Amino acid sequence: MSATERQHQLLEVALSAFSRRGFKGTTTKEIAADAGVTEAIIFQHFPSKEALYSAVLELHLDTVEEERWMREIDGFMERKDDEGLFRSLVLQTIRSYRKDPALARVILFAALEGHEQGLVRLRKQFAPILDKLLNYIARRQREGALVGCDPHAIFIGFSGIAHQYGLITQIMRAPGPEASDEKMAQIFTEILLHGAYAASFKKSRAGKKKKPATPRNRKAKK
Repeated sequence: MSATERQHQLLEVALSAFSRRGFKGTTTKEIAADAGVTEAIIFQHFPSKEALYSAVLELHLDTVEEERWMREIDGFMERKDDEGLFRSLVLQTIRSYRKDPALARVILFAALEGHEQGLVRLRKQFAPILDKLLNYIARRQREGALVGCDPHAIFIGFSGIAHQYGLITQIMRAPGPEASDEKMAQIFTEILLHGAYAASFKKSRAGKKKKPATPRNRKAKK
């Protein structure tokens, strides 16, 4: 096995270990045993457990896919296609869980353990995307298209529903709807933008206005 192949093997084994036991609960000795090598082999490729952990994140945080998605959302923003933008955000998040659930577990462990190394790396990568989305939401609020509130609340609403769906179906392995990721992204986006009530029910509710009090009604109440 070449040095490059060995390094890649160690990264994949380390990802699996970190996703099952977290950073604090995983030792390089355990990773070496899982990989079928000595602990010394790990340190030939990575100077420390922290360096190995960082390399795992670097390998699995797909910057090429991220750049493609950034170009996509730029197009939605230019056209002021709010629904398309939010649907893309939801779909991208759902896909990330399906594509790499082990990485999602590593990130969850980093948050639960308060492991700043992993969290700082993630914040650094996603900060430009977050800023872009928040600035767009604030602009659309000023234009009267979106409800006035903290832009973070709208962002969390859309990304949160996607993260929850990913957690339920990919991490907890609970049964979910029999629908494609694209279909679920569309459903979630419509619910968040337009509400869960059916149009006919909204219309019936709007028609049920309180009857104005008449002199006869007031007399009857007395």
